[in-house]
Amino acid sequence: MQNLRNVIRQLAQPDGETVALVCTVDAVDKSSRTVDCSPINEGAPLLGVNLQANQEGECGVCLFPEIGSYVVVGFVSEGAAGVVLLTEKIESAEIVIGDTSAVISADGVRINVGDISANLSKSAVTFNGGDLGGLVKVQALTDKLNELIQTVNALITSYNTHTHITTATVGASTAPGVLSPTEQTAQQAQPFNRSDYENEKVKH
Repeated sequence: MQNLRNVIRQLAQPDGETVALVCTVDAVDKSSRTVDCSPINEGAPLLGVNLQANQEGECGVCLFPEIGSYVVVGFVSEGAAGVVLLTEKIESAEIVIGDTSAVISADGVRINVGDISANLSKSAVTFNGGDLGGLVKVQALTDKLNELIQTVNALITSYNTHTHITTATVGASTAPGVLSPTEQTAQQAQPFNRSDYENEKVKH
């Protein structure tokens, strides 16, 4: 920490040729990717300081500093607007490579890769807009399905062992007739195993 203070003091010295200035951020313009800031040596405010090498660029890495935080501004040539070289605190960061992008802030992370998207916040993780609803709780689903299996198997057992009693008489006998059990028996349903449908590479 002491070394950092010394570096800041050296950069803020008013004497000699100025190649970099330590400033506090006054305003941030995300659309133009610039900041307005004030040197801590009480020099004139710097307006439109670039956050990227290409001010109109939309690709690469861009750090948006917090208002009120320190930045180090460097100058390519005398009279140039300057560019932010170092930041103390950032409000957000953007990374864009081709059709892949990521935005990181205190609210979470948004990632887009082509048509695929993921949004991570403090309360939820949402894929592709979340139109299909929440992810299945695999163990809870397995338990519910196996409860259904037990009910189905009870019905199958009852069917396989049931003997029909008829009130019709057979021949001269007045006793009710008994029909034989069915010769075709139903097979018991098998329990569900979560490993049959769980993708262990994606967990929640």
